[in-house]
Amino acid sequence: MQRCNDSTTQRCNDSTTQRFNDSTMQQSNDSTMQQSNDVTMQRYNNAPDLSHLNASPLRITMPEYPHALRLYLVGCGGTGSWLAPHLARLARYLRETRQMKVQLTFIDPDVVELKNIFRQNFSQAEIGGAKAELLALRYAAAWGVPIEVAVARFAPAMVQLEYGDLGVLVGCVDNAAGRRTMAEALDQANRAAELPRLWWLDCGNGKDTGQVLFGTARNARQLQHAFPYFPKQGFCINLPAPDLQHPDLLETRSDETKQPGAISCAEMALLGDQSPSINAMVANIAATYLWRLFAHPTGLTTFATYCNLGVLSTQSRFITPDAVAQAIGKKANRLFK
Repeated sequence: MQRCNDSTTQRCNDSTTQRFNDSTMQQSNDSTMQQSNDVTMQRYNNAPDLSHLNASPLRITMPEYPHALRLYLVGCGGTGSWLAPHLARLARYLRETRQMKVQLTFIDPDVVELKNIFRQNFSQAEIGGAKAELLALRYAAAWGVPIEVAVARFAPAMVQLEYGDLGVLVGCVDNAAGRRTMAEALDQANRAAELPRLWWLDCGNGKDTGQVLFGTARNARQLQHAFPYFPKQGFCINLPAPDLQHPDLLETRSDETKQPGAISCAEMALLGDQSPSINAMVANIAATYLWRLFAHPTGLTTFATYCNLGVLSTQSRFITPDAVAQAIGKKANRLFK
C-alpha cells in the first residue's frame, strides 16, 4: 500500500480538479445512456426471484376425528434424532388446538454407538440402546403423546392408513435403498386414491449442505391437475415427489457401498469432515415444513429448500406452476390442464 506523502497529496490536488473539469461533462453526455441500458439489462438478467409473492398454498384434506394424521419418522440418526422432538411437539399442539388425532411412529434398525453422540441427538449414557426406542421413550414422556416404535428397516407394509387417514413419510435416511422403499410405499398408498393419502418429506445432507423436498406425485401425469384453476392464480393440491424432483436420490452412490476403509457420516464428523450442525439445520427446515402445512394459517408455499452452511445461505422453490414444472424439466403450459 503506497503511503500518502507530499507528492501524492500534490498529485491528488492537481489531478482531481482536472479530471472533474475536463471529463465529467463528457462522460455524462457520452455514457449516461449506455450505463442506463447496461444497468437495465443487468437488472433484467439478474432479476431477483419473486416467486414467493405469487406462491400458491398447498391444500390437502385434513383428517377429522376419529381419523388420524400418521407421521412416520423413517431414520432416527443424524437428522431424524433432531427432528423427533419437533414431531412430538407438533403432535401435542395439534391434539390440543385442533382436536386432531396424531399417531407418531419412529422407525430405525440401529443402536447408538460412541461415534454417533457427537453429531446425533444422543448422549453417552444411551450407547447400546436402540435409537428409535430411546427417542420414543424420551419424547413420549416429555410431551405426553403416544409413539409407536419399529426397530427395523422401513417397509411399505408399515404404513397403515385407514379410510379418512392422512400419512406423511418423514424420510431421514442416507441411502438410495431406503428412499426406493419409501417411493414404493407412495405407489401402494396412492394407487387407487382420488387425492393423495400419503406424502413424502425427504431430508438429505452432505458435508455442509442439505435439502428438504416435499411431494407425492411419482410421475408427470399425476400432476396434470395439481393447480385446479390453472392458468389463473389459485391453490395447489399435488406436488412432485422428492425422487421426481431429483431422480438421483434413488441411484446408489459409490460412497454407499461398504468397502474396506470406508467411513460413515458419524465418523466423518469425528474427523471434522462434516459439519456437526448440518443435520440439526436440515431438521429445523423439515419441521418448519410440517408446522406450516398443519398449523400455520397461510399454509405451506414451498416444496424444496436447499441450505449451505459453508456460506450460511438457504434457497427455496415456491409453489407456482412454473417452478413446479421446471423442477421436473417441463413447461407449465404443457404439464398442467
